[in-house]
Amino acid sequence: MRRWAMTVAVVLVVAGCSGTSGDTPPPDATVTVEATGEPAPEPTEAESTQSQQTKPSIELASLPVGGVPEDGSNCNPISWLAGEIPAGVTIRLGTPSFEPTGIFEVDPSGCRPDALSCTGLEWTAQDTPQCWVGFQQIAREGTVSLIIPAVATCDTATVCDTLKTLGGSQITLTALPPETPLETPSSG
Repeated sequence: MRRWAMTVAVVLVVAGCSGTSGDTPPPDATVTVEATGEPAPEPTEAESTQSQQTKPSIELASLPVGGVPEDGSNCNPISWLAGEIPAGVTIRLGTPSFEPTGIFEVDPSGCRPDALSCTGLEWTAQDTPQCWVGFQQIAREGTVSLIIPAVATCDTATVCDTLKTLGGSQITLTALPPETPLETPSSG
C-alpha cells in the first residue's frame, strides 16, 4: 500500500516555573517539525494478523416471503413478510426453486429486463428491496410452493434462533390446463 506524505507542522510549547528569583520569565522552547514531500517508507516486517471475528449464521430452508404477480404475468414479486429484520442481521438470498419439482420452473424471461433478481440479494434491517422471480409452467396440473433458501448472519446466536421460527414461503402457484380453441359445429 502506498502512503502519501503530508506536510505536518507540530509546535510544542513548553512553559514552566523557574527556580530563579529574578523578574526575568523563563524562556519558552519552541520546536517545529516539517515533513518532506517524500513518502514514508513501507514497514518491512509482516503485519500482525487480526483475530477472526465470526458471527453466528444459519441456513434457512425457505424465507417468509410473499407477493402476487400483476396482470397474470409470469413474474412474481418477492417481499419479506416477517416484520422488521433485527438490527445486525444480514439475510443473503439463495437461488429460488419450486417444490414439488416438474410443475413450474424458474425462468427469468418471464420478468422485465430491469427486474431485480433475488439470487444473491441481501436484506438488512435498513434495506429489504423487492426482488422478482420469473417462472414458466411445464406440467398440465399441480400446485407448487416457491422456495427461496437463505443464509442469515446475526450478531448473536439467540437472534439467529428466532429467525428459524419465522416460517416459509406463502407463494403458491397452481398449474392451469392449456386453453383449447372452441370447436365450431359443422354444417350439414
